Amino acid sequence: MKYKWFTGAFLALCLVPSVGMLVLPPTQAAANERLASIPSLWTEEGKLNDKVLDETTAYIADHFALRQQMVTANAALQTGLLVTSPAADVIYGKKGWLYYNKTIEDYQNTPTLSEEEARQIAQTVAQMQAFCEERGANFIFTIAPNKNSIYPENMPARYLQGGPAGNYELVRPYLEQMNVNYADLFAYLRSQDEVLYLRTDSHWTNRGAALAHDFLMESLGLPHKVFADEPYMIEKTHRGDLYEMLYPTGTAREEQQDYDFTFEHVTPPRSPEDILIQTINPLGSGRLLLCRDSFGNALYPFLAEDFAEATITRQMPYPLEQVRTGDTVIIEIVERNLGNLLKYPPQLGTN
Repeated sequence: MKYKWFTGAFLALCLVPSVGMLVLPPTQAAANERLASIPSLWTEEGKLNDKVLDETTAYIADHFALRQQMVTANAALQTGLLVTSPAADVIYGKKGWLYYNKTIEDYQNTPTLSEEEARQIAQTVAQMQAFCEERGANFIFTIAPNKNSIYPENMPARYLQGGPAGNYELVRPYLEQMNVNYADLFAYLRSQDEVLYLRTDSHWTNRGAALAHDFLMESLGLPHKVFADEPYMIEKTHRGDLYEMLYPTGTAREEQQDYDFTFEHVTPPRSPEDILIQTINPLGSGRLLLCRDSFGNALYPFLAEDFAEATITRQMPYPLEQVRTGDTVIIEIVERNLGNLLKYPPQLGTN
């Protein structure tokens, strides 16, 4: 009799993920995860969808009940017992440090760019600079380092560093040759005694963004608030993007610095990830165009303190046609995305 009870309980447990889809709330994506869409029997052209079975399988795999809780439990077991990450995009490092898997080629100095492509990237930046300067604007270009480019010591030992040059090392000399006004955050951040990147996130801390702001404004030679000397609060509120990928229902939070700002948003953004954010500050001066990626989420509030008007955009190609006399243009791109300057070169027309 006890075997029947055991078999019945086992079968009931097996049914929970599928039956639960009918009664529990829909599964939500974690971090930048993309879940499969509901399959359709027909294509947009009105034909029978011959991939409907594969799409149905993918949909169920992504949406079965309690999926995120099971993913989190599995990750906790593997990181706790095997010290490894089951998430494809997350590397579980020493001391609980998490790294983004898409930075491995940069970390191992395995370039994905050829010499000619590296030269073309530098030439594109030089052309952007010339375009902005011809319009009477200040221009500076900077590359936000990958986390493991600044803090490699907690990377797992199995990831060996090989060749002498990755993408950054290939592009950097060409920027010098073409006289690009370049702010070297690699050297600057490596020189700091503070830990300026988040342990469970792929990005810098607010303190790291504050010091990056100071360095960029000093490199431009413009007046600015020195945030290195500004007070801040520390609150344990940050949920790391890599942590969320690994433990989608985890509740741990990381310490983050909280600064006071005086600028205002023209329209309140839905999130720092918005394609377009505009700010005003009567205490600032001049106009800023910041072309940025996700590293600009933490960076832009510090820059918005210095300028009367700021346009912060994730648009690519960069909207340099907006540049006017007296503007300041900052182009920020993360190391791992350098190749995007080849994919989305700006369309630079006549003045």
